[in-house]
Amino acid sequence: MPGAGKSKIKRRMRILIVAGGTGGHLYPAVALVDYLKSKDHSVMWIGGKRGLERKIIEKKKVKFHKITARPFPRSISPYRWIEFLLFSGFSLIQSFRYIRSFKPDVVVGMGSYHSFPVVIAAFIFGIPSVICEQNILPSLTNRMLLPFASRITLSFPHTRDYLPQRKRKKAVVTGNPVRENITATSKKIAIEKLGLDEKKFTLLFSGGSQGAHYLNKVAVETLKLLESGNDEKNIQFIIITGEKDFSWVCKKLKLKKIKGKIFSFLSEINYAYAAADLVISRSGATTLAEITACGLPCILIPYPFATNQHQLSNALFLEKEGGAKVIPESKLNAHILKKTIEEIIHNPLLMEKMRRASKKWGKLEATKNLADLILQVGKG
Repeated sequence: MPGAGKSKIKRRMRILIVAGGTGGHLYPAVALVDYLKSKDHSVMWIGGKRGLERKIIEKKKVKFHKITARPFPRSISPYRWIEFLLFSGFSLIQSFRYIRSFKPDVVVGMGSYHSFPVVIAAFIFGIPSVICEQNILPSLTNRMLLPFASRITLSFPHTRDYLPQRKRKKAVVTGNPVRENITATSKKIAIEKLGLDEKKFTLLFSGGSQGAHYLNKVAVETLKLLESGNDEKNIQFIIITGEKDFSWVCKKLKLKKIKGKIFSFLSEINYAYAAADLVISRSGATTLAEITACGLPCILIPYPFATNQHQLSNALFLEKEGGAKVIPESKLNAHILKKTIEEIIHNPLLMEKMRRASKKWGKLEATKNLADLILQVGKG
């Protein structure tokens, strides 16, 4: 039979990705872009006004477009609502223009408010869409988009319980995409790259992509307490401060016995994860996806002003599973954090239990799972 035994030629698809705002939406989308481009699919990106976002995406040789979207108002202020409606109208017109020029097979909304006008525009044009929910509690944007989206992908199976009964059939658990290099770095190479000591226990303090002043303050105070304790010869640290606090932390953190590295931002975060033995951080969904992909135990301090307390929900889930200890920011101080760190360090059985629990929820196939679903939806 003519052509028998020959593999079918796969169609090169056109995928429009919408992401913006914090690293929690940006980095899973970057992982997705890398995967799709490796399979020779064409990708266009729509995002917000942050310079870092444009810089990262254009390095990937992906066309970047900006829209003037605004988040849903959280107050009854008439001014906020007028501004929201006005900019939503502008964003919808911009979305129409970009969709007409790119002609995507499928639109992917990564969960930020930028997704709203683009997914609505795709619906009007009859183009299928996939929206992605990284947190346990669905965002307002994704709840509003559910009627218009073809599928919603979830990082946690428990999120399905928070969706309307009639919309749950649209939900697919894929996990949250993690950049490939996050899990591809050995501890030995990371320690050498960062100039640390392979024999010491490494603490990684991170406040997320924006930094966290209170976490930085407590981290500095905690390390000073640890230096005066019994573990100072066996501990080293990495702190990722964010731009605003970098100089302040460098000035305050002048230790004699405990060595470490201070970064304002670390683009190669894979080295920090690979070097770390214990992570102290916020509990955004992408941070948890990266921590669990690496199988790291962690102490989580949820951001108390996160919408609908979604970081608290994420953190409590991982604590319940045994992979984390949670300290609410309202109860956090240097003495409590020092005590929690020491409880973990001095209990090898607990450390191993936390590692196993963390690894259990690490979705190493999340990027492929999401990409496969997107391509399936795009084919119709």
